[in-house]
Amino acid sequence: MWKNYLKIAWRNITRSKGYAFINIAGLGIGMAASILILIWVQFELSVDRFHENSDRVYANWRNAEMQGELFTWDYTPAPYAPAIMEQFPEVEEVARITEWDEQLFTVGDNSFYEESTFTDPGFFKMFSFEALEGDPVAALTEPGNIVLTASVARKLFGDSPAMGKSVTVEKQMDFEVKAVIKDLPKNTDFPFAAFLPFKKLETLGWADDYWGNNSYRTFTMLNEGTDLGGFNKKFSDFTAKNSEMDEVSDFLFPIRDLHLYSKFENGKSVGGKIEMIRMFGIISIIVLLIAAINFVNLSTAQSDRRSKEVGIRKISGAGKGMLVGQFLAESILIALTAYLIAIVIVSLSFPWFKDLVGQELENPFTQPFFWGISVVYVFVTGILAGSYPAFLLSAYKPTVVFKSKMNSTRSFGLKPREVLVVFQFAVVVTLISSVWIVQDQMTFVQNRDLGIVKENLIFHAVTKNMRENKIALRNELLSLPEVAEVSYTFSPLTNIHSDTDGMEWQGKDPEYRPMISRMGTDANLVKTAGMELIAGRDIDVYTYAADSLSAIVNEKAVQVMGLENPIGQVIKDDSYEFTIVGVVKDFIMESPFDDVIPIMVMGPKRNLNFIHIRFAAGGSYRNSLASVEAVFDKFNPDSPFEYKFVDQEHARKFSSQERTAKLTSLFTGLAVMISCMGLFGLATFIAERRKKEVSVRKVMGASVSSVVGLISSEFTKLVFASVIIGIPATWYFMSDWLETFAYRTSIDWTVFLWTGGLTLLIALLTVSSQAIKAALVNPAETLKSE
Repeated sequence: MWKNYLKIAWRNITRSKGYAFINIAGLGIGMAASILILIWVQFELSVDRFHENSDRVYANWRNAEMQGELFTWDYTPAPYAPAIMEQFPEVEEVARITEWDEQLFTVGDNSFYEESTFTDPGFFKMFSFEALEGDPVAALTEPGNIVLTASVARKLFGDSPAMGKSVTVEKQMDFEVKAVIKDLPKNTDFPFAAFLPFKKLETLGWADDYWGNNSYRTFTMLNEGTDLGGFNKKFSDFTAKNSEMDEVSDFLFPIRDLHLYSKFENGKSVGGKIEMIRMFGIISIIVLLIAAINFVNLSTAQSDRRSKEVGIRKISGAGKGMLVGQFLAESILIALTAYLIAIVIVSLSFPWFKDLVGQELENPFTQPFFWGISVVYVFVTGILAGSYPAFLLSAYKPTVVFKSKMNSTRSFGLKPREVLVVFQFAVVVTLISSVWIVQDQMTFVQNRDLGIVKENLIFHAVTKNMRENKIALRNELLSLPEVAEVSYTFSPLTNIHSDTDGMEWQGKDPEYRPMISRMGTDANLVKTAGMELIAGRDIDVYTYAADSLSAIVNEKAVQVMGLENPIGQVIKDDSYEFTIVGVVKDFIMESPFDDVIPIMVMGPKRNLNFIHIRFAAGGSYRNSLASVEAVFDKFNPDSPFEYKFVDQEHARKFSSQERTAKLTSLFTGLAVMISCMGLFGLATFIAERRKKEVSVRKVMGASVSSVVGLISSEFTKLVFASVIIGIPATWYFMSDWLETFAYRTSIDWTVFLWTGGLTLLIALLTVSSQAIKAALVNPAETLKSE
């Protein structure tokens, strides 16, 4: 019976090739879009959930009230983890990790930078990363050992065995390879390629016991059966008991949720990346739904053509169930054909899509699970898309079918079809205007005054050799005609590496503890960064020896500290007292989407880990970089010249929002295309149905323009209704989206004016071609048989 159903279904599809093409192409595009998004969603949902003990591994987070707000962060001091292990019997393992800049790995003449971390042996007990050689847990118990990933081992030693070989890190620490692990999978948030013992930091004296030095992330694994809620109640005052920071409370957060739910407000998780995943998951379903609506609309539009078929089948003894089966077989066949097209689209676009979402997604075609789901996907899509037409058509009564001509109605639609068209284009309006608003926000933030001149500026990590020849390197760089300014700094100008709420100054309320970010420099940072000096002067330890204890602050810091005359004011930070010698205009180092933060740039009492070099204006980048590299080769031999442009690093801060904009634009384009395909099909069908009416009107003197307007108006009214519905929906959703940014634009009402006009124009152009074609038909050809 099903074989007969499919045979008849194929005949009906080939009989109406144009409508079948629209249905299949629309469903194929919608399916391809939803498949790609579902692959991405599945990847994001799997991040760090594959670990064997993921259900009892937690990240340590902390809350503290500052300036009336509750802040949440996940950095801890060095003694934090050992104290947890000692004080809580419910804890099975703890591990600290560092998230510092890339480190230099050297074997002989082979040197390169890699992302690495210092960590505890417990790391490999908690997380299921496969060992290829040696025991990574045992390796990290000794300060002189190192664990490499397979790819780094190959880069260092080629095809030779790595075990037992020596590796030098940062030209100052020698390690012996004691374990090699498989490269970390793509679905983990740990980016590391090498693991060094945390004991090495302790041996070198780099990990102090000060509870205010929050430099490490800590992870905790609880014993099986331990209740998280009960443990967090006991754990909340952990920092307060072990230090003088009574305002800090601690809690564990599941590692399984960390990737998707790491956005905190008022000390509670309120979402994070899950919001974007959820949004695009919904959008992909909506695109597929729009394609299914085309199927429903075109199927019901042809109901009069199929009504006699239904009547004859019922007279011949066919029951309603058989007819429903026939029509569902037809829709499943269309869904199957569309799915084959979708697979082709997915395979061709998959590499491009991976770049778009910025993830190394696994090829779904190599996974049996994907093909099993595909069968269900085709049947569900076919049945859902075909159910309404199937039950509608199978409900026709033969007496009604043959007594009245089902095509006697003058208007193009049943009310459900009108509702579906309105829904389609309401979605289109919402998506188009959303793309506009997202782009407005991007442009608004990209045009923000950063307070620095990011062009012609590079930075490079300071190595041991560079540190030993710091002044000579600086002088030789400044002697180059291609170099305008040079400054050593504590962190790059694109990131804050330190902040504190413990600074003190004259007149400060002891209860007032604002968070102030730290920066450090040796000289000429204002000129090197292109900052605007408002008062005083720059720090320059080469001109003023006392400037090692001088500071410059931005306007926000002056405001937060309440300093009326900041020049000469003394700021105490830890055991140092810094005198303010300059004030600069506010500058942005962190996210350009956030509010300006108070920053104090101090003299070089802390390690200066980066060197910034500003090129002279008008020079060639190639020549400038070649000259600078020659100087680095002299003072930093056997180390690669790994520079970064400040403007490029700043641009990376927009990557997430740019990805959102591109994905939204992509799905908007697909939604517009699919909706227009459906509208074109409906317009073609309605023009065909009304040929005789049009011919009679032309004989009675109607002009071509009036006929075109008559046919087009039926659709434009629905699209206009869609605009009316889509505008408030967009306002509601995009207002919420903009609220997630501290620095944001406002919604311009002209966006909706342009969107409405564009949507109506698209609909009019789609329909008018068929309306004009119908209006230009010779009435004699249409009415010759009447």
